[in-house]
Amino acid sequence: LSPVGKVMRWFVQLFDRLVQLHPDLARGHALTWSFDEPFIFRKLKLYALNQGLLFKATEVAEAVLALDQEAFWDSRLTRELLFLLVDRWKEFTGEHRNQIMERILAGPDRHPNWSEEEFPRFRRGYTAEYARYLEMKGCQLSSEHQEKLAELIRGIQDWRDDWASSAVMPSMAVQSGWVQTDDSPESIAHLPVNEIIPAIQAKAERSYGDFVEQRPFEGLVKANPRKALAALSAAARKGEYPQLFWSAMIEHLPEDASPRLRCAFLHRLARLPHTAIVELRHALGRWLEKNLKATIEFDEELGWAVFDHVVDGILGGGEEATKSGTRVFHHGAEVAERSRRIYQHAINGPIGMCAEALFKAVPDDRNAQGALIPDSIKSRLERLLKAPGEGADHAVSVAMTRLNGLLHVDPEWTQQRLLPMLDLDHPFAEPAWNGLLNSKYPPSSSLAELIKPQLVKLFPWIEQFAWDDHTVERAATILGYLRIFHPDEPGGLTRSEMRTLLRNMSEQARIRLIWWLGRVGQENENGWVELVIPFIRNTWPRERRYKTTASARAWINLLGDAGDHFPAVYEVVKPFLASAHPDKLWFYRFKQEGREGEKPLASRFPEEVLDLLDLITLESLSRP
Repeated sequence: LSPVGKVMRWFVQLFDRLVQLHPDLARGHALTWSFDEPFIFRKLKLYALNQGLLFKATEVAEAVLALDQEAFWDSRLTRELLFLLVDRWKEFTGEHRNQIMERILAGPDRHPNWSEEEFPRFRRGYTAEYARYLEMKGCQLSSEHQEKLAELIRGIQDWRDDWASSAVMPSMAVQSGWVQTDDSPESIAHLPVNEIIPAIQAKAERSYGDFVEQRPFEGLVKANPRKALAALSAAARKGEYPQLFWSAMIEHLPEDASPRLRCAFLHRLARLPHTAIVELRHALGRWLEKNLKATIEFDEELGWAVFDHVVDGILGGGEEATKSGTRVFHHGAEVAERSRRIYQHAINGPIGMCAEALFKAVPDDRNAQGALIPDSIKSRLERLLKAPGEGADHAVSVAMTRLNGLLHVDPEWTQQRLLPMLDLDHPFAEPAWNGLLNSKYPPSSSLAELIKPQLVKLFPWIEQFAWDDHTVERAATILGYLRIFHPDEPGGLTRSEMRTLLRNMSEQARIRLIWWLGRVGQENENGWVELVIPFIRNTWPRERRYKTTASARAWINLLGDAGDHFPAVYEVVKPFLASAHPDKLWFYRFKQEGREGEKPLASRFPEEVLDLLDLITLESLSRP
């Protein structure tokens, strides 16, 4: 075993003893382990879930179903996950078994190493590997799932059951994971340019079960880009523009390519047929986002010609060509019906990438106040804002992430063209606000003043959309920022306005705001006394319906951050606490030493902590 392996084995042995001697304590530790940590605690969490003394089968099934796609199909997790499912399968309810099998049969999302053409084949392989392993180990599947699995395996050439068995073999860890690539160009480097692409295409496709993918053309682009481009030109003379090879050329052309080769490459891009551009739209979008500025500096006329030609091709492809390349979002076993008018889709859509490219191409000397965005960029952005399908949404969302800077540099154009989209009744209001809320910085004072009529109505309007929780929660913290740090400015929020917004927020948004208040107290000089305490005392709504178990836990978490100011913060938080069934983990920070060796809060402020425990704990408990 490696040193890490030895430590892990020792840790597991200690944990096993703890399970037998103090199962409650072992469970408490396991509950703190997060699936978000990909290297150690994901495995340990699954190992702990397999302990019948600690976790009921219902808890296990729900935890497995709650895994996101990346974790569920993580090669480092496959062994423990399959062991867990086999060991606890008989304890699961029929409903949970069906949900888990539906999740497995849906398969993994596309890995970056898989081309779009390969993806269906690999998804079938990994799905069959998981499902067949469970079946081989005696896990009872419904007749419907048995039929689906049998049909799946029939579609896999030369399927062997030992592929499923290898998923849990330590020595075969690579085989149960993602495919490795070999980009050595040795097999094609000696060929004439007109034979290179046909030779690669003539080779048999890799089947599922072969875990090294050969990508010799990618290696040729890196080692001899001139010859690779010549091979693509030879294919183009026959009217062929193979997507896989062009993508490799676009993505891997060396940055230190000679000016002559660079010029030849740009001319080739400027002559790509529109049909080829549609197929290559995501690769070209990423390339423009990364290279447009340098390309314009290299040859302004040619650079803009390439950009315009690519945009022409994408727009000519219609609505389908402007769609985002982002995969579907999963929430446990279910596919989350997430809005497509959001920034996460914009940055993965070809029009959004082109918009990003334009903003990155703004000359450095145009970032001063009032310097104005060049017309060459604004006119092209205007065209993207009128793109069909999702394209316009993506361009709007990307532009709004830069609204602070645009208002500073080119206020007249920004106020005329972009700010009207933030009106809550505007057709582009959803992507506009989603983009603004995904900006790195909160609205500047001048921007907040201009959009304040919309800010004071942001909740509950914003929560009608199927967005991710992070964006909605960021909206709550931005409003808190404007109330706490700019209360007397035209763009700030009054106490009454903020209180109304708090009442209109979802509970999850208010909880996020409580968490943010803890950061304000810690990160600002005298922040607890001058900022946090006055905000809570004067602004937080006092109605009984806002005092919930979830908010009580959030307030207790905030109190754990208060340090020396704990008594004063507790005094102002106390009216907002509701009695609950508290878990002991709510209070673990109250018995830990502070960051600089201070005594635990329970030792420093015993009367206040005891009062908190008495207040938060129900008179009658249903469990110890």
